[in-house]
Amino acid sequence: MNKPAALIAATLLLCSFSPAQKKAPLKPVRFQGAPQYTQEELLAAAGLKPGARLSPIELKTHAKQLSDTGFFSLVKFASDSKGFLFTLTPAPSGQLYPMHLDNLPLTPGKELDDQLHQRFPLYHGLLPATGTTLEAICQAFEEMLAAKGAKTTVSAALTSGLGPKKITAINFSITSPAVQIGPIRLSGVSADMLAKADTLASSQEGNPYDTENSAKGLEHIFEDLYQDQDYAAVEVSVSQIDPQIVTDRSSDPTIEVPFAVAIREGGIYKLGRIDYPAGALAPRAEVEKIVSKAQAGSGRPLDLFVLAVGDAYHARGYLDCSINVQPSFNEATRIVNYSLDIAPGELYRMGAVHFDGAPDAMVARLTRLWKMARGDVFDESYVSTFASRAQKQDRTLAKWMQTVVTTHNVKSDPVTHTVNCIFLFAKTAGSGR
Repeated sequence: MNKPAALIAATLLLCSFSPAQKKAPLKPVRFQGAPQYTQEELLAAAGLKPGARLSPIELKTHAKQLSDTGFFSLVKFASDSKGFLFTLTPAPSGQLYPMHLDNLPLTPGKELDDQLHQRFPLYHGLLPATGTTLEAICQAFEEMLAAKGAKTTVSAALTSGLGPKKITAINFSITSPAVQIGPIRLSGVSADMLAKADTLASSQEGNPYDTENSAKGLEHIFEDLYQDQDYAAVEVSVSQIDPQIVTDRSSDPTIEVPFAVAIREGGIYKLGRIDYPAGALAPRAEVEKIVSKAQAGSGRPLDLFVLAVGDAYHARGYLDCSINVQPSFNEATRIVNYSLDIAPGELYRMGAVHFDGAPDAMVARLTRLWKMARGDVFDESYVSTFASRAQKQDRTLAKWMQTVVTTHNVKSDPVTHTVNCIFLFAKTAGSGR
């Protein structure tokens, strides 16, 4: 039996109809079992209008349409004295995912969600990974972009690890043509910074476009450019310009998305002091020791200090530590002081450690040298330096490790606040089997 994506169970006998049955009066339609959707939304998703009345044959067709959306794990229908009743079992919440735009030059948010909801009434910010809805939304995006002058092919796929929170989402991507950052229009740039700003803008044009991150990335790199020149109070605002530009270079069309970068330079300030919380879990002396080990000229003093604070807290198991930096400007002296507000977050502890790709004899040696036991406060610095320390402690191990490439992966669980570590050993070229 060929079943649809979600099982449709019918209590009506539709195998055969007598002439009298075919002439039976049309019946109204009702829904139950999915209170998160309105009756109007369900009617629209089934391809019906308010007040619709159906025959038994039509009922089956519209039930399949509703089932095929992917929003329901079960669609039942039956007849009673009031008409036809759909009984719906919504797909579990764990099988519905948020939407993520990869490289579509559209603006995520309420306006776009409202447009999609008008066309797909069951969409309220979450989507099923299977069903007809995804293909239909891809087509809707293609139509939106065509209205902006770009002929595209859009695809959708369930993808994990998107964004800083590593979400699992339905990712929509333009598979053709290529989408790039287009011309960057600068404003507010002084004569002293014009050459540097123009050079930076030119270096970004032609880079791959990212719906969520291109504007943020441009903002950060222009801030970094100015702060490197001691413009500590610089403010950068980046906005996408519509419409995008479609170019055709040797039959290779490209969508170029232009941006406007507005800069308020704010003048030059010298770095004064960095105020550190007196009751911080990691003492200032430890942070300054980490800073002193940094290579000279490897970054701005403030950035190096903030990175060192993060390293010190991570070594204490506070992997979710956040650091807020507040500037204080003295206009008379043109000096900027900074204060740090540190939120440690939850304490993480060691889970399990695995050594993949190593022979049993080497796994035994590595395991013997590993000293961070399950349940210990997790020390990120211990993991990053373990391989080099192990080689110094075991000559046999050191000789073998010269034949492999060693990498490690740290997997933290934000629910249990434990961390598992995996060391991977891969043979180097020419090292044999």
